[in-house]
Amino acid sequence: MDSLRRWLASFLNFWASLKLWQKASIILAILFVFGGLGALIFMTGTTNYEPLYAGLEVADQAAIVDYLKENNLPYRLDQKASAILMPGNAVYETRLTLAQMGLPKGGTTGFEIFDDSKMGMSEFQQRIAYMRAIEGELARTIAQMAAVENARVSVVIPEQRLFLEQQKPSTASVLLRLRQGANIGPTQVKSIMHLVAHSVDGLTPDSVTVVDTNGRILSDMISDSMFMYNPDGTNSVTSVQRELERQHEHELENKVRIMLEQVFGPGSAVVRVKVDLDFDKKTSSYVEYTPNPETGTGVPRSNERQEESYTGQGNPVNGNPGTTTNIPGYAINANTVESEYNRSNATTNYEISTRKGDQVVTPGGVRRLSASVLIDDKNNDITEERLEALQEVISSAIGFNRERGDSLVVRAMRFSTAFADSMAEQMRQDRMWKLIYGSIAAVSVLLVLLIAYLVWRRMQKAKLAIQEIEAEGKKVPTIQEMLTSPDLLAFQGEMAVLEEQLKAYAKSHPDEIATLVNEWLSSES
Repeated sequence: MDSLRRWLASFLNFWASLKLWQKASIILAILFVFGGLGALIFMTGTTNYEPLYAGLEVADQAAIVDYLKENNLPYRLDQKASAILMPGNAVYETRLTLAQMGLPKGGTTGFEIFDDSKMGMSEFQQRIAYMRAIEGELARTIAQMAAVENARVSVVIPEQRLFLEQQKPSTASVLLRLRQGANIGPTQVKSIMHLVAHSVDGLTPDSVTVVDTNGRILSDMISDSMFMYNPDGTNSVTSVQRELERQHEHELENKVRIMLEQVFGPGSAVVRVKVDLDFDKKTSSYVEYTPNPETGTGVPRSNERQEESYTGQGNPVNGNPGTTTNIPGYAINANTVESEYNRSNATTNYEISTRKGDQVVTPGGVRRLSASVLIDDKNNDITEERLEALQEVISSAIGFNRERGDSLVVRAMRFSTAFADSMAEQMRQDRMWKLIYGSIAAVSVLLVLLIAYLVWRRMQKAKLAIQEIEAEGKKVPTIQEMLTSPDLLAFQGEMAVLEEQLKAYAKSHPDEIATLVNEWLSSES
């Protein structure tokens, strides 16, 4: 008990010697420690709830809550996330049980609509039920995609007509609600369109419209990305073609800028390129007639040769014209002479040498290119000769073609460094303030450590002084000792110290004590 009293008196004396901010710091530290311990105890003592399902439809939430109530299972509802929470040790088992019951259904009805079919349904009712079943199954299938949170499908199947020209095509629309932070690309949209089209009779992918909850028509992404031309045959430029031009421009700009920065340094060149791509699809056919390169003539196809020869008597060949002179052996007079007649005729038909071909020019070639290059002339040392050399190098890098109508401008100018200087000054000030804040924090930590060390040393000194007093017995401390070690007064007690001091004074000055006692006695009488 005495030791507890001495410890309490020592603590009270130590607490009285502290300053106000030291007391506040100790109290805040104690509260922080006890608060952390309390929070830890509270967290370990409470049940950890995990989401059973999130993002549910109202019908699914009601069915699952009814099941949990019937089986007396603990649960909580999170209205912000439309989720049902359960203790973590029962989540997976409950999910398996609900899956056997077909929950959650996702807010749609599939072919299970025919499990409870009613007798006497008309053909129209059966047709509507079939369409609802297809829509529900398609919505469930599309919702299995990673980026899709929920889907809704609407299908329109027109009635069959007798004549084909009166038959209307089937159409469908798909509404998607994407997950937070997720994005969907043309490939996924195309897969959804083909999935719906191949699940409905008479439906084509072009008749499927895909829309998200933000109002974007996602099916337009397919027409822009898959076709270079519009379906009506016009050559209007699409957004994808513009993107191709931008990519080509960006590639040429990076190529030239990196090349120039290796010579003049980072940030010393500005490059801008405008590319006009040719997206016209061109097809040309040609026919050439060429002779044989070896003989200079074509290939013979047919030969025809005629020969005549006449030997005998008759009029000379150069006789009078007429029938009598052209008929061999016909004599017109008695004067005949020996004669000989020869005739030759040759005809050769040649094949015409031809060469046919078709040439198709693929869209995407460069129609025209324009480039402008600015170089930072810091020291005014870039001459015209050097600019011409740089222009030649840049033209080779970007594929410059003057005959195509390309243009290239290279100029040297002095760049403004005001923005860079302001940024550098701001960064310097930021570093300076960070250094100041760091120094203040370091000094604060050192001061706290120094104060803690001084307090510890003071307590150690008091403890040593107390231990010395206990070892020496009932030794009365002097005034000097009490001034240097105030803990001695708290340890011994004020009355005990005064009593010991009076005893010591009486022993050393008995006459004065006797006189003082006589005065007290005379005053009382």
